[in-house]
Amino acid sequence: MKKILPFALLFFALPASAASPDHFTLDYETGPLFIQQNDGRYGPNGSTFTAGTVGQNRNLLLSERASVEATWGPHSWIFLYAPLDVTTRVKLNDPLTFRDTVFPAGSVVDSRYLFEGYRGSYLYQVMDAPIWKGWLGGTLQVRNAQVAFSDLTGKLYASESDIGLVPALKARLRHDGPRHYTLLEMDGLTTFGLFNVKGAILDTALTFGVPVNDRLDAFVRGRYLTGGADVSSRSIYNWANFFAATVGFRLNLK
Repeated sequence: MKKILPFALLFFALPASAASPDHFTLDYETGPLFIQQNDGRYGPNGSTFTAGTVGQNRNLLLSERASVEATWGPHSWIFLYAPLDVTTRVKLNDPLTFRDTVFPAGSVVDSRYLFEGYRGSYLYQVMDAPIWKGWLGGTLQVRNAQVAFSDLTGKLYASESDIGLVPALKARLRHDGPRHYTLLEMDGLTTFGLFNVKGAILDTALTFGVPVNDRLDAFVRGRYLTGGADVSSRSIYNWANFFAATVGFRLNLK
């Protein structure tokens, strides 16, 4: 919440312009997240490790996301912040090689997995029926990522950091019922192995929302996030599957 709050306050402080949007909405969600898979290998001689190897699947984690959405007629712009920073401590059953650093079997190590997403999206409304509405568009995400290992003696440390741009296609489908609505939203893309990079991302969320009043909705949301990359030129492999169940609200600021 400490990271999310400055993001929200920034957009609250934006001044109104001559071309102010028809609608301006804040969306916030939080709840448990489970790392079902998080495989990694770094370096030509790197060891393959999993979520089980580093203890990431032993507990539920806290998931948070915040977004703001501005709508002008059929055009919508969405800005999202999605932090994820996981640190675990385990005793290694087998030696682990990360780049050129070898952590011996039996050593106790701290593992950090940082994956922050700053995402901007555009949607155009392509369907506007009485109970069905649909949008298509695209997304560009700034990925701030780090994978790091350190032993408790402080003598061994290795990490891989990256800031990159991740484009994706985006779709949204909404069904309005008498007292609730259902929203399906997807961001996804695959590289098809172009430029010697095998990679993909799919972020799918299913939302059940209930209007509280004219300006506020409450919702529950299930999310499935999968993706990764195999970059042979940099000797990097990572593939992950995350599941989250959250509750949240949508506040119409205009």
